[in-house]
Amino acid sequence: MLEKLLQFVLKLMPKPIKNLFYKYESIWRYCYYGAWTTVVSFASFLLAKFALQAMGFSLKNFIPLAIANVFSWICAVVFAFVVNKKYVFMSKTDTKKELLYELGTFTGARVASLGIEAGFMAITVNLLHWNDVLMKIIAQVVVLIINYVFSKLVIFKKARENKDSEKQAE
Repeated sequence: MLEKLLQFVLKLMPKPIKNLFYKYESIWRYCYYGAWTTVVSFASFLLAKFALQAMGFSLKNFIPLAIANVFSWICAVVFAFVVNKKYVFMSKTDTKKELLYELGTFTGARVASLGIEAGFMAITVNLLHWNDVLMKIIAQVVVLIINYVFSKLVIFKKARENKDSEKQAE
């Protein structure tokens, strides 16, 4: 559905903009699907926040904030792995070992960015008492950049190398 939406929008774009899209396709696709990943993360964070508040918990305390953030992270990572593999880096794995490598490194990189995000949220919301929603937005921008670098240079490197070798063969 999201890919169809992207293709629909591309059809409406003037040729110079389309050409710019295709020249930097992986970056544009990463931003597009990254934005949707952020929507998934943000929506699941709010869902967890409201559920925890309904049970009498406040996100001003560390444990409820961590629960909401981890729930948000799990939802976003599952969504991001699927769209990054299939639509952004167009990675095709031939073996279970290759798939597990991608999944493992993807998850490992996301654990690292989760640590950065959790630390940021704990400091800004719990210690400095800044707005949790605004801090979540800022954290997502930082995480988006970090995750692109990990995905492009490490996780889906084989897919990029295969695509580059196909272009050279043409």
